[in-house]
Amino acid sequence: MLAQRAEDVAAMLLPEGARQGREWCVGSLGGEAGASLKVHLGGSKAGVWADFATGESGDLLDLWAGVRGLTLTQAIAQVHAYLGLREHRIENPGRSYRRPSREGVSSLPPQIAEWLSTVRKISPETAVRFKLASRKGALMFPYLRGGELVAAKYRKVPAKEFFVDADCEPCLFGWQALTGRERSVVLCEGEMDALAFAEYGVPALSVPFGGGNGAKQARWIESEFDRLSQFDTLFLALDDDLAGQQATAEIVKRLGRERCRLVTLPRKDANACLMDQIPRDEIVAALSASRTLDPEQLRQASEFADALVEEFAAAVGQEAGIRLPWQKAGDQVVLRPEEVSIWLGVNGHGKSQGMGQVTLGALVQDYRCCVASMEFKPVKWLKRMVRQATATEQPTAGYVRHVAHWFHDKLWVFDTTGTAKVDVILEVFAYAARRYGVQFFLIDNLAKCGFDEDDYSGQKRFVDRLTDFAKEYSVHVALVHHMRKGETEDKPGGKLDAKGSGGITDMVDTCAVWWRNKPKERAIKKARLKREEPEEDVLGKPDALLLFDKQRNGECEPTFALWFDQRSTQFLAHVRERPTRFVCPAVADDLGPTRA
Repeated sequence: MLAQRAEDVAAMLLPEGARQGREWCVGSLGGEAGASLKVHLGGSKAGVWADFATGESGDLLDLWAGVRGLTLTQAIAQVHAYLGLREHRIENPGRSYRRPSREGVSSLPPQIAEWLSTVRKISPETAVRFKLASRKGALMFPYLRGGELVAAKYRKVPAKEFFVDADCEPCLFGWQALTGRERSVVLCEGEMDALAFAEYGVPALSVPFGGGNGAKQARWIESEFDRLSQFDTLFLALDDDLAGQQATAEIVKRLGRERCRLVTLPRKDANACLMDQIPRDEIVAALSASRTLDPEQLRQASEFADALVEEFAAAVGQEAGIRLPWQKAGDQVVLRPEEVSIWLGVNGHGKSQGMGQVTLGALVQDYRCCVASMEFKPVKWLKRMVRQATATEQPTAGYVRHVAHWFHDKLWVFDTTGTAKVDVILEVFAYAARRYGVQFFLIDNLAKCGFDEDDYSGQKRFVDRLTDFAKEYSVHVALVHHMRKGETEDKPGGKLDAKGSGGITDMVDTCAVWWRNKPKERAIKKARLKREEPEEDVLGKPDALLLFDKQRNGECEPTFALWFDQRSTQFLAHVRERPTRFVCPAVADDLGPTRA
């Protein structure tokens, strides 16, 4: 708000200055005429100023404080009045605290001053700035705020024994050493670290009670919340142990993730750095390299550079993902990683058979697969897959063993029948993805995942969890689901005919419908009952349709005509096509007695 009034504010604070182009020019913060200090008056830098004679710079809050000789807190209060701003807050009754006793407080005795200087590398000047004292023969750390002694902590030297005055207000140590105009500060864990940062020329405050985890320890945040509002940036340099990590999390939560930065020092803390004579440049570099605590979900667009290159390359080359097992499908449909597809159909329309063939196609394309078919025992479901894989109705025992061996490091089965609980399914799937690198998961079907038929919200939540799972592990999940039966099965339905909540098909990326051509079957049956040959146009019609009613990341929503081969249980792409042998026999003559 000040920046929007930059010229008015600059003219009020520095009336002896003058406008030159897009800047307000004056001699210095003292206000005399001149051009050493310049204030930007417009654009993205409105209010930014610099004194090129002294090197000072800042924004209009800094200018206000500097010209009038105020602390930032005092300047902010005046700015509120200037802008007509008022804070509306409910003031809770304050707690009652005791003040430390000043009885027996004295200046530092020589032996403590010597220990600070020689062992801890704290100079006498810094000791004076922090007003270190002695009481009862111990080193006294006075917690001063506005010159008032709020609390005190004591350490016996050289022993590492501490004690405090009881019932004092929890607050930060080190306010007395700040100028009141800092825009950033380090929050560290320990008075010695605050002293060490001061030696490096870095403003710092020490948190009490080891940080801030827990109700008692966190009271200092309540007491210091307003005073800390002057800082744009809080550098957190707490210990890396469990207590320090908990304190960091509490500070971030209470004081704002957006202004906290996590510092990693060359040693375990600032005083250890000072004692090891780590140069100031390394400390400044550590502050510069401090990392923000962005939420995991918030990422910079630049992070996606490699993925973008791959995405554009995929447009020219072949997009990553599983293709359907019919050559004519080509790239029209891709079962991509991080996506969920739903495969709908009325009961008895070939959903399970078709998905077995889709799974075989994925295996041939070198995708590891895991199938959860709760409709059948694993051996029954695998028997049909072996028929499809061999394109043979009755393969020999040797051929069956050869196919089973081929499945070994490609196909896993979720071994259960009946209903399975959602948590168990996802736990097993996650293990398969992590341990074996499984990339394609088939669930046949949603009704067998432990939901009541009318538990639409539970089914919807499960599909939502599947989409999260697919993204987390970069896999594709195919879900078989029933469609509502209409008045007739003579026409294929669509995604709106799925049983349950419409939200199920809304959440998935791809929606397909399996439809069995019952009118063709009836026409053939009728002709043969009359001992007649079915008409050619009837025989030429497909036995089934696979319709894609949704493909969020695809270019089209195709429909594929398919013909069913009873012996191999394969769906074929053309009326006169022969079944495909997905797995060739180990030896040339090791074919089953029934030719495909």
